[in-house]
Amino acid sequence: MDRREFLKYSGTGLGAFGLGFLSTNSVTRLADGFAQPVARKGLHKLAREAYKGNLVQGGWLDIPKLRDAWIRDQARPFLNEMDSSIKGTGAGRVVLLYKFLEEILQKPLPPLDQEIGDCVSMGFARGIDILTAVQILMRNAPQKWQGEAATEIIYAGSRVECGRKYGYNFRGDGSLGVLAAEFVKCYGPLLRKKYLGTYDFTHYSGDLARELGRSGVPDALEPLCKLHPVGYVAIVNSWEESRDCIANGYPIALCSNQGFRTYGGRDKDGFLPPGGTWGHCMLLAGIDDKSSRPGGLIINSWGNFVDGPKRHGQPDGSFWADASVIDRMCKQGDSVALSSYAGYPKNDFFLY
Repeated sequence: MDRREFLKYSGTGLGAFGLGFLSTNSVTRLADGFAQPVARKGLHKLAREAYKGNLVQGGWLDIPKLRDAWIRDQARPFLNEMDSSIKGTGAGRVVLLYKFLEEILQKPLPPLDQEIGDCVSMGFARGIDILTAVQILMRNAPQKWQGEAATEIIYAGSRVECGRKYGYNFRGDGSLGVLAAEFVKCYGPLLRKKYLGTYDFTHYSGDLARELGRSGVPDALEPLCKLHPVGYVAIVNSWEESRDCIANGYPIALCSNQGFRTYGGRDKDGFLPPGGTWGHCMLLAGIDDKSSRPGGLIINSWGNFVDGPKRHGQPDGSFWADASVIDRMCKQGDSVALSSYAGYPKNDFFLY
């Protein structure tokens, strides 16, 4: 796929990177509205438990005092305090950021499949993966693809290193968007590989995530994290802000308690209707503000959890949500856009 083909996924092109955002309780009950779409082997356990009406482990935690403490600690915590040139640039456009990562991987984007309440780390890790791909393919950043981000490290760092910074000790599973944002900005993620001959993140492990979510990032790994931070993070408060971020290449970790009804699967347009309550983080990775039904493409972390029609070649485990629903999610105040990841340098030399 050449550069001209990519432009059809990003309208008139993406905004500039490197200067911010520019143009160029730990147990949550899911409401009865969330139902098992199709009885099939392998349906994610959270979806099964929700369908039964049981309590499921919360992944996103709504803790206003902790979120407010983070906001007070930031010079410019909100997108609307950043450069105003981004405003309105997503209106009437179709931008599909997940396509960039699929081009890097050379295959359809596989869904993540969380095993514990670590959805916040899933949303941020996949967001960093997509941000990296966009920077490489559309911004010609001097970086190379080295692998996907390890969710366990983001989960651990958000809860321990950053949670304790703001005087909070977690019990049970879960985290906040702003704490994951703090970690990826002030430290940074690691990749799915082995480090120092001892720490192996090659394959996702819910058990390891839970263990590190109690103890934190190993001290020996913290200097390695700090080599690759995300340059800018910002809270988005509306559909319009989210739309404009996506249009300029900035993925968004959507953190809220907005649920969706999955009974019957996606509708003819690939959408799920709102319904029920999920304490959850998912990734906003595409927009369609051009159609008669504007909305955003949300990537979940429950495996291929829902069936039904697709549009714009969306990946498994994803669905479209109406603009008004995404606006409501953002107004809960913990959805974060990502920009300017310090990835892995490209080596322009020959090996003999």
